Amino acid sequence: MDNCSIVRLFGCLIAFGALAFSVIAEEPVQTRVSIASEPSGAIVVIDGAERGTTPLVVFDLKPGRHHLRCRLPGYVASDRFFDTQNGPYLDFMETLSEERGILLLKSDPAGCDIRVDGVSVGRTPRLLTNLPTKERHSICLRKEGYQDQLISVKFDGRRPLVREERMVLASGTLAITSDPAGAEVTINGVKRGVTPLEVSGVPKGRAVVQFHLDGFADETRELAIQAGDRQTLPIVLTGLPGTLRLSSVPTGARLYVNGQAQGTAPQALSGLRPGTYEVRAELEGYAVMTKKVVIENGASANEEFRLSNVMGAFEVRTSPPGAQVLIDGRLAGVTKTGDPNAEFSDVLRVENLLEGEHSVVMKKDGFKTLTKTVKIRSKETRKWHRQRLSRLFLPDTEIVTANGTRRGVLLRSREDGIEIEEKPGVVSYFKRDDIRKINTIKHESSEQ
Repeated sequence: MDNCSIVRLFGCLIAFGALAFSVIAEEPVQTRVSIASEPSGAIVVIDGAERGTTPLVVFDLKPGRHHLRCRLPGYVASDRFFDTQNGPYLDFMETLSEERGILLLKSDPAGCDIRVDGVSVGRTPRLLTNLPTKERHSICLRKEGYQDQLISVKFDGRRPLVREERMVLASGTLAITSDPAGAEVTINGVKRGVTPLEVSGVPKGRAVVQFHLDGFADETRELAIQAGDRQTLPIVLTGLPGTLRLSSVPTGARLYVNGQAQGTAPQALSGLRPGTYEVRAELEGYAVMTKKVVIENGASANEEFRLSNVMGAFEVRTSPPGAQVLIDGRLAGVTKTGDPNAEFSDVLRVENLLEGEHSVVMKKDGFKTLTKTVKIRSKETRKWHRQRLSRLFLPDTEIVTANGTRRGVLLRSREDGIEIEEKPGVVSYFKRDDIRKINTIKHESSEQ
């Protein structure tokens, strides 16, 4: 082979080499990208396009810089940049951390114990930032005197949640009033105060409420209390009956209560309802007295009526004693004396005469009836101390002697004889030896 041929052959080889190099330069070498994650199953996003889930191998990436993101619900997405020119084989292991939610938890009232999935994490109000978003969480709020409040929380990624819970009382509330006020209240055996009052924290279930106020009947009520209840309990108390003791000076006054006769003083009236009563006392010879008496609940009242004698009196003495004295046709008494030789009787006093004029009649057998009018003044005594009755000449004795029969008014009888007045002013004496018989002459009433 000559030199020319060799030169031509070498030129061809050079041209072919240049052509082969040109072809190789136009088709770059592809990089193998292997992507894994912990946990697996994460969605792989390269340059904004989803390419599958981990574990994943990608061959078709163009040379150059790329963005890789791995995301998995409940976990924080991982981000990285890589360049395919860093080598023909690239391996990435993405360790994903759990995504934590943000929860602001409040309660009314505040101070509730917070239990998340059974674990206490503090008291309300509280900001919770460590709850995994991939799970639904059961949260319990607990406070003494209130029912446990259960809530369920599911996060939507990292979007903050705000929950404000109103707690429900585990007991009820009673608003209690009484008429009248001031009654002592006992609930289930425990004293809780006096009315009006509001009692909270009454355990749910049966509640026995008792009322006591001096002077009133005790009352009891039973209630069914539900958790969170607020009930009102108004009650009207019944006053206990009282006792009224009545007396009068002088005793024996007729008593009237609210116009109803109640007998004579002294008197005890029981079973009276509380209230005001009108009591009246009456007694002959005394002014009527009326009082208002208040009977308190369950109490005793004592009332004395000191009556005032507002009538007048009348005194009389008669000659002779033994005269009947009638005032306004009613026998007021008989004049008497302890001295048989007395000319006038002792004083006969007649009490309790109404003010005004009264008819007075004095009479005695054998004497002319004396009728007069007396004027009585209140609280004064009218005195007639020298009232003489005129004797009537009515023979009352008949004496039979040997010489005949004689009649007259017996003046005196002695052992030796009898003296009679035969005519007014004519007195005769008869010895007993001369008297055969003595007869008593009876007459109808001598009143004239």
